[in-house]
Amino acid sequence: MTLIKGGQIIDDPWSYLSDGDALKASHNIIDLSFWNENKRSLSGSCSPLGLMIPGDQDLAELANDLTCFSLIAIHIPTFVDGRAYSLAKLLRERYFYRGEVRAVGDVLPDQAHYLTRVGFDALELTDHPSASLALKKLAELSVCYQHD
Repeated sequence: MTLIKGGQIIDDPWSYLSDGDALKASHNIIDLSFWNENKRSLSGSCSPLGLMIPGDQDLAELANDLTCFSLIAIHIPTFVDGRAYSLAKLLRERYFYRGEVRAVGDVLPDQAHYLTRVGFDALELTDHPSASLALKKLAELSVCYQHD
C-alpha cells in the first residue's frame, strides 16, 4: 500500500494489527473488536493508537473514545460506497476530531479530491502509480465553488 498525506507520498509509520499479532511499541491500527476487548488497558497507553472502522459504523458508539486515537482509518469496501465520506465529515464537524482520518480499501485516484474535501487527510492507495495519479488529481483543482 502507498500512503498520501500532506500532498505527498510518505512512508507509513503505522502498522495494522492482525488477529493474533502482538501490539508493537507504537503506531498500531486496531479494529473495533480488539478495542472493545482491550479498551481498559489500551486507553491508558501513551503511544499513538489508530482505529479501523467500517464505513457503516455508528460514530455515536465511539464518541467518548475518540480522544484515545491519533488516527481513524475508515474502510471503503467498494468505490461506489459513499458512507465513508459521511463518516469523515461527521468526525470533523460533529465530533470535532482533529487526528488523522485515513481512507483505506477501494480508494481510487479519481476520488482523491472529494475525499480530502470531506475531511480525509490521508489516502491509502494500492500502489505507487495509483498514488502518483491521485496526487496529480489533487493538484488539478485549486478552487471550489461549493462548500465542502
